[in-house]
Amino acid sequence: MNHSQKMTVTCDPNELVAPIHPTATITFLRPQDHERWLSGSYDDVIALQKPYPANAMTVRRPVFPSRKGAKIG
Repeated sequence: MNHSQKMTVTCDPNELVAPIHPTATITFLRPQDHERWLSGSYDDVIALQKPYPANAMTVRRPVFPSRKGAKIG
């Protein structure tokens, strides 16, 4: 039997995500960090668990209508 396991690791949001999700965002890894994430030390993993640069992201609609005051510039 083939099992697939997934999990989501979160970190503090960057300034682009914070208006939508003020408490956390998904930890995004760059391809060059995958091996370090999987086989690195505890300190390596903690160092990689940081907000993704806002200037490398875009946010598109729809924004959750239940998030009062969430605005995308």
